Amino acid sequence: MKPELTIGRVLRPRGIKGVVKIETYSENTARLLHLKNLTVGGAHYRVENASAEGAYLYAKLAGVDTPEDAEKLRGKEVRIARSELPPPPDGRFYIADILGADVVVDGERIGELADVLQYGSADVYVVRLAEGSVSFPALKEVVREIDAENGVIRLDGRMFERTAVYNA
Repeated sequence: MKPELTIGRVLRPRGIKGVVKIETYSENTARLLHLKNLTVGGAHYRVENASAEGAYLYAKLAGVDTPEDAEKLRGKEVRIARSELPPPPDGRFYIADILGADVVVDGERIGELADVLQYGSADVYVVRLAEGSVSFPALKEVVREIDAENGVIRLDGRMFERTAVYNA
């Protein structure tokens, strides 16, 4: 498991006190309100206060006191220590914990998980193959098991073949 997780990126300053607007990669931005520390572009900051609106987190960071200070953080990746996050519910995983996992179809490794595309109805897993890639919906009928600890995703071969979309 990774010690830090990327939770978003800084978009722009908000207001005159150095607050930054952060686009989060979480489906529940409000659960990030308790954060005490953030790493932005490799620099560590203490969070003085935060608020959430939809997919956006607004954070006042210690030492970032003007719009000009906040502007310097624009576009930078925002990371947090895993220890600051609550564990995901049973049967759920942080995407960062399964990226790079070996994808196995009926006992045979076909590639590694390269991306997770999040859509309303179902996530779509993108697997990097020896040549090209393949995408499939992350449905119970397709995904037999996700072993995040050991980095393995096991698929049902029959359902995988019915749903897979190959990309050159």
